[in-house]
Amino acid sequence: MNDAVAAMATDDAQETQATDRDENFGQDAADGEHARPRKRTRMACDKCSTSRTRCDGQYPCRRCHDYGYKCHYNRQIKKRGRVPRNGGAAQTDQEAFDIQDAEAQENQGPLAQPLAVEMHDPTSAPDHEELDQPHPLATPLMEYPPGQNVAIHHRPSQVSQLGFEAVSDPSDGPSPPILLDRQQAHRRFSRPRASFSTIIHPHAFGPFSPHASEGSAAADVNKPASRSGLPNSGCRYRCLEPLMPYLGDTLPASVACDLFDVFLIDPGTSLFHCASPYILTRIFRKQSLLHPTQPRQLTPALLATILWCCAQTADISLLLVPGSRSRVANALYELATFLVMERDPDRWRRIHGGLRVENEHAQEQFMFGSSFPNTTESNEPAGGIDDVLTFLLLCIGVSGGDFKSDSNKWWSKAVRLALSLRLNREDEDSLSGQNSFDLRYNTETQSTLADVEAREERRRVFWLLYSLDRHLALSFNRTLQVPDSCCQVFSPLPEDIWENLDDAYRSGMPPRSSGPPTNISGASFFQYFLPLMVILGDIIEAHHYQNHPRLGRFDTDHTVSCIASMISQCEASLQQLAQENELHSTVTGTPMLISNLVTRHDDSGPRVGTSSERKPHYRLVIAYSTHILHVLHVLLHGKWDAISMLDNEDDWITTPRFAECASHAIAASEAVSDILKLDPELTFMPYLFGIYLLHGSFILLLFADRMPQLGPNQSVEQACETIIRAHEVCVVTLTTEFQRNFRRVVRSTLYSVQGASPAGWEEHKLARRRVLSLYRWTKGAKGLGI
Repeated sequence: MNDAVAAMATDDAQETQATDRDENFGQDAADGEHARPRKRTRMACDKCSTSRTRCDGQYPCRRCHDYGYKCHYNRQIKKRGRVPRNGGAAQTDQEAFDIQDAEAQENQGPLAQPLAVEMHDPTSAPDHEELDQPHPLATPLMEYPPGQNVAIHHRPSQVSQLGFEAVSDPSDGPSPPILLDRQQAHRRFSRPRASFSTIIHPHAFGPFSPHASEGSAAADVNKPASRSGLPNSGCRYRCLEPLMPYLGDTLPASVACDLFDVFLIDPGTSLFHCASPYILTRIFRKQSLLHPTQPRQLTPALLATILWCCAQTADISLLLVPGSRSRVANALYELATFLVMERDPDRWRRIHGGLRVENEHAQEQFMFGSSFPNTTESNEPAGGIDDVLTFLLLCIGVSGGDFKSDSNKWWSKAVRLALSLRLNREDEDSLSGQNSFDLRYNTETQSTLADVEAREERRRVFWLLYSLDRHLALSFNRTLQVPDSCCQVFSPLPEDIWENLDDAYRSGMPPRSSGPPTNISGASFFQYFLPLMVILGDIIEAHHYQNHPRLGRFDTDHTVSCIASMISQCEASLQQLAQENELHSTVTGTPMLISNLVTRHDDSGPRVGTSSERKPHYRLVIAYSTHILHVLHVLLHGKWDAISMLDNEDDWITTPRFAECASHAIAASEAVSDILKLDPELTFMPYLFGIYLLHGSFILLLFADRMPQLGPNQSVEQACETIIRAHEVCVVTLTTEFQRNFRRVVRSTLYSVQGASPAGWEEHKLARRRVLSLYRWTKGAKGLGI
């Protein structure tokens, strides 16, 4: 008994000494530079409560005043604890806050080392009193002040395999590590977003960081953090620095820079250094992105999405290891979507006096950031053009994969956010005047270069959205969501003027027209593809008008003739572009002599067609545009659904429109042959080209199906072989299931025609119908969106 009493006394003495040490340590910390008085605030403002940060209870509070937030005290106080059974009076506000503070202290759990620090939410912005506070998340979330799209403060943290946590602050030096036991580390880092754990734990990506043993992890935890987000990480691009703290050891900085190199490649410039098929055009100026001291700052979400798009097809040695590409792409997609959700305006809902998180419990559960979104004039939550472009790139990347219909959620967000930001009415004030050109000129000449560049970026983002609306409407058989009637925007600047905006700003901006162009004027995306999409949008409008149950009975011949006239004018502008660049001339070839194969053939005469390095690019643009124009004729005069065309229930093949459609289908196959000569791998626009190649091939499938009744036709067989080869090349360059299936349908049709028995022919028709029924363009069908 005496031994037990002595042991209890010894334990009490040890606990008293430990308590004294803790109090002394806390007193020393309180005497430090960053100590805060232990003052309990009766009520925190709505912003600090959502952010889970300390509030001084003033109006406005210090944090909202420093960061420019709107300080409100509108939320309803939620009283903690159980409801009394006897229906007595509820707790007072002070008692509720006491319970809340006590539960918060209990949830922190015991630490292995007695450090007098408070664990704060990693999503809060760094306050001058909280610079040395350790954060429990390995990938820090950044606070975006209102009116900005980029993060200002980067506070990377570091997590090892054993649950060690160390915070590296460039201003205060390395903070002391906090050792967590395995159970607590698992409890703190295990979240419902299980897929995001691969980003939190960098060792999950085997090729990027070697598996360290437990002893080495414990030995290296006290070393200074050397992360890719720090200045000495070897990152070649300043514009990537906002993303570096999020990557950690998931992706080396050198590989991230290599992926960004792919983003900077222009399409069609090289066969060995191909651009990403999902980067249709660079919205931003290359000079602004690569500025040595003040680059154009992009949001981390947009940067992660750009790297994800490039990682899917980039020819980088690290990604050529089996399994590495999928791991890197999945990790970047998880990171991009995590950062997107933190900035998504859909997380907020409007209330009287401000905004509130849509689901506060989900906010706490998923560790979303506390960044307050920008608001419109009607207090509607809105992001910036970086967010619109992020949604567009996610939509493009997902729609290029196997589950194409999953892109609809990103497309819906992009359209709603663009319309909320009034991108479709960017030049409404300038176009409302009588002399719109003079008013526009005065407005832009009185603005600074930065303002002119920012407004042009908004226009380019909108016209990319406009073009994709037409392209995806054809792919998924849906109506337009960005109609021409709501567009009050100047046409985008030519690419050469946009890249040299400094010179154009000093010498005077060129005249601008309102609305999208309808004639092809150059080789950049907005100069050749945007006019084609304008015509395609009119064809889609006319097509769905004909399918209207009541209005479709009216005559549409005038509409069809107007669209055909627009196509003819676009073809004339394309021919004029070829003549201006002398692309009709061919390059003088070297005589086929054995001596010329050994020694260089010296030709002192002028070579026609080699005076400009741009001409190969122009040839690609003209070849692809020629094919798409023929397909537009097919879409205007023909049927969109392959099975309906083969069934021929309305005897459509006897009408004059079928003859017009068939002639352009043959011409489209000849254009495909020319494209294969110029671009054997079809790397110029693989994401966009597939749907037009498919619709231009339906007529050829009809011809092959009729060959048993009409007899063999060599020209039809040759055209089908060209289409089959093009689909095979497309599948190799950018694999898509619908092209693989259609290639098999055309090939099997040719085989069956050449020598199949009647029984085998009927069996082939049934199998072909099963494949084609996956992709329908009838009323209510979804096209490729399966």
